[in-house]
Amino acid sequence: MKDFGNNKYIKRGLFYGTLIIFLLTHSSVGIRKIDYREGRNKNICKSLKNDVLLYFIFVDNKETMPWTDYDIRTTLDSINIAIKWLGQKANENQMPLTIKSNYYIGEPFATIKKNLPQGSVYKTITEPNLSQGINEINLWADQIAKKAGSTFNIGEKDGIPEIKNPKNKERLIAYLRDENNVESVALIFVVNNYFKTDISVAVNTMTTDDVEFGILSYKYPSEIAYTILSLYGAAPLHKNPFRKNDQKIKLAMEAFPNDIMRDPYGKDIWRLELGMYTKYLIGWSNELSPEYEKLLTDRGKIF
Repeated sequence: MKDFGNNKYIKRGLFYGTLIIFLLTHSSVGIRKIDYREGRNKNICKSLKNDVLLYFIFVDNKETMPWTDYDIRTTLDSINIAIKWLGQKANENQMPLTIKSNYYIGEPFATIKKNLPQGSVYKTITEPNLSQGINEINLWADQIAKKAGSTFNIGEKDGIPEIKNPKNKERLIAYLRDENNVESVALIFVVNNYFKTDISVAVNTMTTDDVEFGILSYKYPSEIAYTILSLYGAAPLHKNPFRKNDQKIKLAMEAFPNDIMRDPYGKDIWRLELGMYTKYLIGWSNELSPEYEKLLTDRGKIF
């Protein structure tokens, strides 16, 4: 594996691995064709419409910065800005969308402590190989979901709990969906990498073998919105391991210069837009202009 610090796809500490599980279904290392339609209307986060719950879990890891009261509060502020932006875009497009948000955190502001197997998100996913890394990151997420679920006060009937406390991320999402009466739940684990170089990812977006979830490393509103959109099928429009064709990247840049999926790192979210291509993938449009259909496929690298 290339040296992490010199990886050309880690730009200013940001990288998106939206399509990792899809790539895993094609065995062996190398270049594989990606069809971004595979993530459209898929799994729990089918389309960004109607009643949606965003559920955040703050996680402390020995190699990240420890969460402070200030860090948590400012991250929540950024989450609210991202939600406001998404709501505004839904209104502009006459899309029915009601976003609820909640987060798990103990008192007083106690996080869940769970070390990433390889210390960082990037190393956990890629070392010693992608296949094992994906298994490790899914297990990590399941264990955190179990810790969170064990603290829930489940209602009882005749002295017997009506349901069991969630023991993995799938059951946690099912519980949250029923409790909040929403169509979908976007589960996002937040690690405090604000002053470190790591990655944010959306996992399991092109498969139904396991529920999708996100890992957020930074607290920029634009990145938070990007991660949420990725869970609902949006695809990157900037160069990364899953978007490699230079001609298609140039087309995306020319056609959608202000689209949030064109690398939002550190950008003012209020200057960003949702282009036709992104609207199609998140279920806000049923049609895509033929001139942009070529952006639906690319060749991605398994590393």
